[in-house]
Amino acid sequence: MAQSAFEVATSPNGTAIPGASAATDPQFNLNAYFAEQSSYWAQIYEREGIKEAIHQDRLRAALAMVDTLHLPPDARVLDVGCGTGIATVALAARGLTVDALDPCEAMVEATRKRAVAAKAQSRITTRLGDVHAMPFADNTFSLVVALGVLPWLPELGKPLWEMARVIRPGGHMVVNVDSLWQLRQALDPLRTALLQHPKKWLRDALRRWFGQSGARSYPTSIRALRLALAAEGFEILQGVALGFGPFTFFDREILPRSTGLKLHHRLQALANQGAPILRSTGSQYIVLAQKRDGAMTGS
Repeated sequence: MAQSAFEVATSPNGTAIPGASAATDPQFNLNAYFAEQSSYWAQIYEREGIKEAIHQDRLRAALAMVDTLHLPPDARVLDVGCGTGIATVALAARGLTVDALDPCEAMVEATRKRAVAAKAQSRITTRLGDVHAMPFADNTFSLVVALGVLPWLPELGKPLWEMARVIRPGGHMVVNVDSLWQLRQALDPLRTALLQHPKKWLRDALRRWFGQSGARSYPTSIRALRLALAAEGFEILQGVALGFGPFTFFDREILPRSTGLKLHHRLQALANQGAPILRSTGSQYIVLAQKRDGAMTGS
């Protein structure tokens, strides 16, 4: 459900979605964005392009992580931020019982329709809800999947606490963040992490100058993610860097689409092999983590 770090909520044609600023009401902006663009987020898993390829790679990586767990039939799984239900239906197809949760009504309805179309409605329960206060009892799920959720949230503590609360001891979580240090943004003054703190005023001024406003996502360093997960009693079992494009300068792509896509695939293959630098500088980082037996969530 997430775009890359620092991207504002825009239509596929690049037009900013009007409304209150994210600083004023971030959840309102996010819900409005995803409601308007629900069809786009369904189609991103079927189209060709760099962003499309990254999201498709992310879904494959997440499902591959789930498959390594060999969960028993009918194990209960939560898909937080279910979006249009692509991952939800894929999880149900594995014989799992899935609760699909999203704060956007349009996304919940899209997931419900996808479940019916896939004849998987008997294994899927959809509901409206917020990751900050989920309507589930403690220790309910064997697995929580949250793709494209954390990148849109300004802080990780409360959402991770909630996810930890509903996972049983020994259970697992698959989550991703938008990486703070992204190779594709290294030369772009509007996006580079070098302007994240010491020159935040300049970055924000440049974004205003180029007309960027509205909902945004928030980058997280891999170290910060590890610390946040550890604080909630999780151990990371596997981590994968995803996404090497599009490369931009002042928010404009600097390579032809076909060239950029080929470069992404090449760099991704090297990252998957554990190449130094590349293994930690994708646009996204996805992890499989396990909740330690006896782990207690914070207050």
